[in-house]
Amino acid sequence: MQDTEYTNEWVNWIEEAVDKEYFKFYEYNKFNNIQHIGTGSFGKVFRANWKNSEKQFALKSFFSLDNIIVKEIVREVI
Repeated sequence: MQDTEYTNEWVNWIEEAVDKEYFKFYEYNKFNNIQHIGTGSFGKVFRANWKNSEKQFALKSFFSLDNIIVKEIVREVI
């Protein structure tokens, strides 16, 4: 199996987990006060407020979605 097939398998797992509500998916446009707080080897990390509240979230933006990065996303979630 090639890397793209593995990546598709992990992406499918993430999409299914969201569909089954194993974890919550938040629309990006529901966040405000977005501030860049760091950059790592996989992408950038931002701090943002949920809607107009004081509740803060960490948002991650990835440089690319290859097999390694998708596995890391899954590892963080489970």
